[in-house]
Amino acid sequence: MRLDDGTPFARKSIAMKETEGLFRFVRLVKWVALGVITLAAGVIVVGYLFFVRAVNKQESWTDAERELRGGMLQYGEPIVKLAHVYVRRPTNYFRGANGVLAVTPRRVLYVGLEPRDKLASADAPPAILTSEFPNDSTLSITRHRVYLMTARGVTVSDHDRSETFAAARGYETELDSLAASVQRYHDAARHAADAERALRAQVDSILRAPLFYVVRRGDALSTIAARFGATPDEIRTWNHLSGDRVKIGQRLTVKPEGIRAPSRLPVQAATTPAMTAPSPPISPAIPPATTAAPDGGASRAPTPAGATHSTSSVPAATSHRTP
Repeated sequence: MRLDDGTPFARKSIAMKETEGLFRFVRLVKWVALGVITLAAGVIVVGYLFFVRAVNKQESWTDAERELRGGMLQYGEPIVKLAHVYVRRPTNYFRGANGVLAVTPRRVLYVGLEPRDKLASADAPPAILTSEFPNDSTLSITRHRVYLMTARGVTVSDHDRSETFAAARGYETELDSLAASVQRYHDAARHAADAERALRAQVDSILRAPLFYVVRRGDALSTIAARFGATPDEIRTWNHLSGDRVKIGQRLTVKPEGIRAPSRLPVQAATTPAMTAPSPPISPAIPPATTAAPDGGASRAPTPAGATHSTSSVPAATSHRTP
């Protein structure tokens, strides 16, 4: 009996053959996938057992630190923190490049030694790996598990690149301390910058406050104007005077509000603190001397003798006025 004569039995037989072929193909794909996974696992296990632990870490750390101190540090650049780390590169993943990660006030530096090739001569010098990042506001250090969650490490990055470093076994606290010190340094720098901006704002408000002067014996409108860098016409305009006559005890505006005048405040700007000992923000060193004006108002701001600021000035800035 023919199987392709179009009978129901023939059609059923053809369908069974097609299903059996598909089943065999799926089974072949499964076996191939299983074989690839097994091979990859075998490579990982063999590489870990025979290559990872075949590197002399202590010798690599010694050579890396010697290279760091002798060739990479600039004159007068101290090391604030140092940690023993390793890096796994795609071309030599199983044998990490052991080295040191150092932080200075200027940079974050890495120096490592590429593992020696087993086929290379024993006298062949190892390849030295170096990397550096500027220790500024663009720097970021993130602590997390690295290299398939097998080690504690950090990712150091700036605005255009990043690198990952793992802490050597038994030296995890060194890397944690290094990352924490960088974070503290950046926090202190931000606080110092905020304090400097606040200080500048205080000084600017003092310089823009109105300035007054009480006329004393022997004063003339021209001498008063020259003393405060103004002209007689400006003094007359600001005080609504019709002439040049002034009276002893008369309170004159010698600088209206909103006009900046050269400051005589002994202001010291806040600076970025050192990483080793962050210093508190610097406050303006202004002598707290305040005297009452004849009209009962308080005088503030560093001004020449006889001049007073308005009472709306910042309390931290005071001045002396001779009635």
